[in-house]
Amino acid sequence: MPAAGPPVVSTTFTPSVGGPGCTTFPFEVTHSAGSTPQAFQIRITLARRLCAPVGATAAVYTMPSYSTAWPQTLFERQVVTLLEPGTYVVSFTKGCAPQQFDLIAGTAASVTPPVVAPTGPWHGPLLFPFDLATSLQWRGCGPDPVIPEFPAPALGLGLGAAVAGGAVWWRRRHGASTDTPA
Repeated sequence: MPAAGPPVVSTTFTPSVGGPGCTTFPFEVTHSAGSTPQAFQIRITLARRLCAPVGATAAVYTMPSYSTAWPQTLFERQVVTLLEPGTYVVSFTKGCAPQQFDLIAGTAASVTPPVVAPTGPWHGPLLFPFDLATSLQWRGCGPDPVIPEFPAPALGLGLGAAVAGGAVWWRRRHGASTDTPA
Protein backbone atom coordinates (compact mmCIF):
# COMPACT_ATOMS: atom_id res chain seq x y z
CA MET A 1 0.00 0.00 0.00
CA PRO A 2 2.85 2.52 0.20
CA ALA A 3 2.26 5.27 -2.31
CA ALA A 4 5.15 6.20 -4.55
CA GLY A 5 5.47 9.93 -5.02
CA PRO A 6 3.15 12.60 -3.66
CA PRO A 7 -0.12 11.52 -2.03
CA VAL A 8 -3.20 11.20 -4.21
CA VAL A 9 -5.66 12.06 -1.42
CA SER A 10 -5.87 15.40 0.35
CA THR A 11 -8.53 16.86 2.62
CA THR A 12 -9.41 20.39 3.60
CA PHE A 13 -11.82 21.73 6.19
CA THR A 14 -13.38 25.18 6.25
CA PRO A 15 -15.22 25.75 9.55
CA SER A 16 -18.53 27.59 9.76
CA VAL A 17 -20.88 28.67 12.51
CA GLY A 18 -23.36 25.86 13.01
CA GLY A 19 -26.77 25.84 14.55
CA PRO A 20 -27.27 25.17 18.25
CA GLY A 21 -26.96 21.66 19.67
CA CYS A 22 -25.86 18.66 17.67
CA THR A 23 -27.27 16.38 15.01
CA THR A 24 -26.91 12.76 13.98
CA PHE A 25 -25.27 11.76 10.70
CA PRO A 26 -26.58 12.01 7.94
CA PHE A 27 -29.14 14.61 9.10
CA GLU A 28 -28.23 18.20 8.20
CA VAL A 29 -25.37 16.88 6.05
CA THR A 30 -25.19 17.67 2.35
CA HIS A 31 -22.69 16.39 -0.16
CA SER A 32 -21.76 16.68 -3.81
CA ALA A 33 -19.13 15.16 -6.06
CA GLY A 34 -17.42 16.59 -9.09
CA SER A 35 -14.62 15.88 -11.47
CA THR A 36 -12.16 18.03 -13.39
CA PRO A 37 -9.30 16.85 -15.62
CA GLN A 38 -6.98 17.24 -12.60
CA ALA A 39 -9.02 15.92 -9.64
CA PHE A 40 -12.10 14.15 -8.35
CA GLN A 41 -13.62 15.87 -5.31
CA ILE A 42 -16.28 15.10 -2.75
CA ARG A 43 -17.61 18.10 -0.82
CA ILE A 44 -19.40 17.45 2.49
CA THR A 45 -21.12 20.23 4.42
CA LEU A 46 -22.27 19.88 8.02
CA ALA A 47 -24.87 22.47 9.06
CA ARG A 48 -24.42 21.62 12.75
CA ARG A 49 -21.90 19.77 14.89
CA LEU A 50 -22.40 16.01 14.85
CA CYS A 51 -23.31 14.43 18.22
CA ALA A 52 -20.70 11.72 17.56
CA PRO A 53 -17.78 11.79 15.14
CA VAL A 54 -18.20 9.93 11.87
CA GLY A 55 -15.15 8.28 10.39
CA ALA A 56 -14.59 7.59 6.72
CA THR A 57 -11.69 6.36 4.62
CA ALA A 58 -10.65 7.96 1.36
CA ALA A 59 -9.27 5.01 -0.61
CA VAL A 60 -7.35 4.81 -3.86
CA TYR A 61 -7.19 1.45 -5.62
CA THR A 62 -5.02 0.84 -8.69
CA MET A 63 -6.57 -0.94 -11.65
CA PRO A 64 -4.59 -3.41 -13.80
CA SER A 65 -4.80 -1.33 -16.98
CA TYR A 66 -6.67 1.31 -18.92
CA SER A 67 -9.11 -1.29 -20.20
CA THR A 68 -9.23 -3.72 -17.24
CA ALA A 69 -10.77 -2.61 -13.95
CA TRP A 70 -10.29 -5.73 -11.80
CA PRO A 71 -8.75 -6.89 -9.54
CA GLN A 72 -7.85 -3.64 -7.85
CA THR A 73 -4.98 -3.20 -5.40
CA LEU A 74 -5.06 -0.74 -2.49
CA PHE A 75 -2.66 2.10 -3.24
CA GLU A 76 -3.45 4.75 -0.62
CA ARG A 77 -5.89 5.32 2.22
CA GLN A 78 -6.54 8.36 4.37
CA VAL A 79 -8.88 8.59 7.33
CA VAL A 80 -11.33 11.50 7.41
CA THR A 81 -13.27 12.40 10.57
CA LEU A 82 -16.45 14.48 10.31
CA LEU A 83 -17.57 16.31 13.45
CA GLU A 84 -17.55 20.11 13.41
CA PRO A 85 -19.84 22.30 11.27
CA GLY A 86 -18.32 23.45 8.02
CA THR A 87 -17.22 22.11 4.67
CA TYR A 88 -14.93 19.13 4.20
CA VAL A 89 -13.41 18.56 0.77
CA VAL A 90 -11.85 15.21 -0.03
CA SER A 91 -9.77 15.54 -3.18
CA PHE A 92 -8.25 12.74 -5.27
CA THR A 93 -5.52 13.93 -7.67
CA LYS A 94 -5.76 12.28 -11.08
CA GLY A 95 -2.58 10.96 -12.60
CA CYS A 96 -1.84 8.78 -15.59
CA ALA A 97 -2.32 5.52 -13.67
CA PRO A 98 -5.78 3.93 -13.88
CA GLN A 99 -7.28 4.15 -10.37
CA GLN A 100 -10.56 3.96 -8.48
CA PHE A 101 -11.41 6.65 -5.92
CA ASP A 102 -13.84 5.87 -3.08
CA LEU A 103 -15.00 7.49 0.15
CA ILE A 104 -15.81 4.50 2.33
CA ALA A 105 -17.75 4.41 5.63
CA GLY A 106 -15.54 3.49 8.58
CA THR A 107 -11.88 3.82 9.46
CA ALA A 108 -10.78 0.26 10.30
CA ALA A 109 -8.23 -1.34 8.01
CA SER A 110 -10.79 -4.06 7.26
CA VAL A 111 -12.92 -1.62 5.20
CA THR A 112 -10.07 -1.39 2.67
CA PRO A 113 -8.80 -4.92 1.89
CA PRO A 114 -5.47 -5.07 0.03
CA VAL A 115 -7.15 -6.46 -3.13
CA VAL A 116 -10.79 -6.14 -4.22
CA ALA A 117 -12.71 -7.71 -7.09
CA PRO A 118 -16.37 -8.41 -7.97
CA THR A 119 -15.83 -12.14 -7.40
CA GLY A 120 -13.50 -11.69 -4.42
CA PRO A 121 -13.34 -9.42 -1.38
CA TRP A 122 -15.10 -6.05 -1.55
CA HIS A 123 -14.24 -2.85 0.26
CA GLY A 124 -16.67 -1.46 2.82
CA PRO A 125 -19.79 0.45 1.81
CA LEU A 126 -19.53 3.98 0.48
CA LEU A 127 -20.09 6.77 3.02
CA PHE A 128 -23.05 7.86 0.87
CA PRO A 129 -24.17 4.44 -0.45
CA PHE A 130 -27.08 5.69 -2.54
CA ASP A 131 -24.94 8.18 -4.47
CA LEU A 132 -22.62 6.33 -6.82
CA ALA A 133 -21.30 9.69 -8.03
CA THR A 134 -19.14 9.70 -4.86
CA SER A 135 -17.00 6.95 -6.43
CA LEU A 136 -14.98 7.19 -9.63
CA GLN A 137 -13.10 4.75 -11.83
CA TRP A 138 -10.44 6.93 -13.44
CA ARG A 139 -9.02 5.20 -16.54
CA GLY A 140 -5.88 7.32 -16.40
CA CYS A 141 -4.08 8.65 -19.42
CA GLY A 142 -4.39 5.42 -21.35
CA PRO A 143 -3.99 5.17 -25.08
CA ASP A 144 -5.61 7.68 -27.37
CA PRO A 145 -8.93 6.42 -28.70
CA VAL A 146 -8.77 4.83 -32.13
CA ILE A 147 -10.79 6.83 -34.61
CA PRO A 148 -10.74 5.01 -37.93
CA GLU A 149 -10.41 7.11 -41.01
CA PHE A 150 -13.29 6.82 -43.44
CA PRO A 151 -11.89 6.70 -46.96
CA ALA A 152 -13.31 9.26 -49.37
CA PRO A 153 -13.88 6.70 -52.18
CA ALA A 154 -16.12 4.64 -49.89
CA LEU A 155 -18.10 7.78 -49.04
CA GLY A 156 -18.52 8.55 -52.75
CA LEU A 157 -19.68 5.00 -53.51
CA GLY A 158 -22.12 5.07 -50.62
CA LEU A 159 -23.61 8.40 -51.66
CA GLY A 160 -23.79 7.26 -55.28
CA ALA A 161 -25.63 4.07 -54.28
CA ALA A 162 -28.04 6.06 -52.11
CA VAL A 163 -28.81 8.52 -54.92
CA ALA A 164 -29.25 5.72 -57.48
CA GLY A 165 -31.49 3.77 -55.12
CA GLY A 166 -33.54 6.89 -54.43
CA ALA A 167 -33.91 7.56 -58.16
CA VAL A 168 -35.07 3.99 -58.83
CA TRP A 169 -37.53 4.22 -55.95
CA TRP A 170 -38.85 7.60 -57.19
CA ARG A 171 -39.17 6.34 -60.75
CA ARG A 172 -41.11 3.25 -59.68
CA ARG A 173 -43.33 5.21 -57.36
CA HIS A 174 -44.13 8.21 -59.56
CA GLY A 175 -42.91 7.69 -63.07
CA ALA A 176 -43.85 4.09 -63.92
CA SER A 177 -47.61 4.75 -64.15
CA THR A 178 -47.20 7.37 -66.93
CA ASP A 179 -45.02 5.19 -69.15
CA THR A 180 -47.05 3.17 -71.65
CA PRO A 181 -45.56 1.34 -74.59
CA ALA A 182 -46.49 2.73 -78.03
